[in-house]
This record gives sequence, structure tokens and C-alpha cells, in this order.
Amino acid sequence: MNKVYTAQEVADKLKIKKSTVYDLIKRGELPSSKVGKQLRVSEEQLSQYLNSPECSSPSVQSHNYQPESSLLKRDYLLHSSGLIISGQASPALDLLLNQLPTHPDSLPILQSHMNTYNGLYSLYFEKVHIACASASPEDIHSLVPGVPLTVISLCQYPVGFYVKKENPKNIRGFSDLTRADIIFANREKGSSRRILLDRTLLSSEISPDSISGYRNELVTDHSTAAAVAGGQADIALGEACVARSFPELDFLPVCQESLFLVMQTKNLSTPGFQSVVETIASEPFRRFLSLQTGYDTTDTGNIRHIKG
Repeated sequence: MNKVYTAQEVADKLKIKKSTVYDLIKRGELPSSKVGKQLRVSEEQLSQYLNSPECSSPSVQSHNYQPESSLLKRDYLLHSSGLIISGQASPALDLLLNQLPTHPDSLPILQSHMNTYNGLYSLYFEKVHIACASASPEDIHSLVPGVPLTVISLCQYPVGFYVKKENPKNIRGFSDLTRADIIFANREKGSSRRILLDRTLLSSEISPDSISGYRNELVTDHSTAAAVAGGQADIALGEACVARSFPELDFLPVCQESLFLVMQTKNLSTPGFQSVVETIASEPFRRFLSLQTGYDTTDTGNIRHIKG
């Protein structure tokens, strides 16, 4: 059985402080999952971290640690009664995960923190049950080929630039990223922000090498917003809700992105999956989501099917 550890248990195994465990998770170095509102680290995730390049400091290594399961490629919830939902920090997804336990047929939910590309990749290889993806249905189809899918609309949300208050460098668009006085805080490959950026650069014939900071990758919108707020960068690309947490920032809207939940159609009729579908489609959730985020919920709960 692939064990699951609390932050304190991980700290004890690695002989580090509990706060250091949370720092590693926030930086994206230590994989983790969410059970309800609590962060947990599975034995597979801990082994993945210990074998990663990031685990190079003696202070975060435990030479006595031995995996207690040989099935390290299988997440423990894949063989239990719970649901694994992939997705990075998103106000809309967080609200949904908090709402799901109120449904009478809800199953235990574990959130696996992955970006759009990795979440869909994991769905294809059946490492997660549901992928939260900010991508077009066409992109979803191409990343999960040959699998009949059900795609549920969660919301539409504004994406734009984080800049310092009052936009002192007068940044107006993507072309400003090439300016010598501009440092950009980028997202990692596979994230919806990175996909949007790279496609825009390609269509605008802008070379990534002309952008200072393009190679410096952060793993959440909160991280890139914090980089701009803290003066490490002048601009980043992210969703609107995050900017509201930083009074030092202004938000310059660029486009609307769609957020979907994606699952294999064969699972749609099972009770746990139905609880997800019914919760999203419910009028109370739509109102709550709109009130809390200001996002467009016109299509929330709409379902489309993609043939394999």
C-alpha cells in the first residue's frame, strides 16, 4: 500500500522543519496532493522528490528513507474509493473542491497539483480520474487521443499582465517584453499561461531569446505575481483573481480563457463522478462561483463529449 504522510511526518523523515516542507511544496519542488483542505504527500511523491535534482542539500535528504511499496508508479487512491483531480491553484477549482463534500454521493477528493499539460497527460495514462484544464477542446482532444472524453465547463476567466501599481513602465502588450528595461516572470512548460505566451510569440514572430527572464520558470500565478510585487520582475502573465491579493499590482487584461474539468466518458455514470457534474451544474454553485470570483459562469455546467 502506498502510504500517505502529513507535513509533519515528511519533516520527521527528512529531518527538516515542518515549515521547510511547506516551502518545498509552495516552490513546486516537493509534489503533494490535497485531501479535503489538508496537504498530504504520498510515498510515491516523496520518493520522486528524493530522486529529483532539487533534492541536493544534505539538510533535506534522509539517507535512511526506504520506499515501503514497490508499486511506486501507482497512486494509492487509484485503487481506493476516492477521486484524484489534477489542477494547480485556481480560485474556481478551490471553490469546487470545498463544495463537493456537501453532495450526498461525494467521494473523498485528492487534488494532485499539476499544470494543464501534465494533468491531461496523466488522465491519458489513467494516473488521475479528472483533469482540470485551461485549454481548448481541440487541444484537449489532441493531448488525450483515442479516449472518449466528457468535458465540463467550469468558468471563463480573464488572463492578463501583472504590472506594478500605476504601470510605471507603461507596458501595453507582448511586444514590450523585448524591451531592455523589462524583466519577465515566466511560467513553466505545460502550463496554460506558457502555452498562451508561446503561441502569441510565435504568431507575432517574437523570439523568446529576446525576452529577459523567459528562461526563469515559476510554477504558479501566485509565484509570478509575487515576483512582480517584490521587484524581481516587471511583468508576468496570469489570471485576474490572483492580482487582487497583491495591492502593489495592477492587472492589464489580455484575453478570456476557459477552464474545464475533463474525465473519461466511461466513468460519467458512476456516483462519484456524477456528484462532480451535478455540483458544477447546480445554480447555488454557479452563483457562489460568480460572487466569489467575478468570473463568467454563463456556460458553467455545460457538457460536451469528445469522441476518441
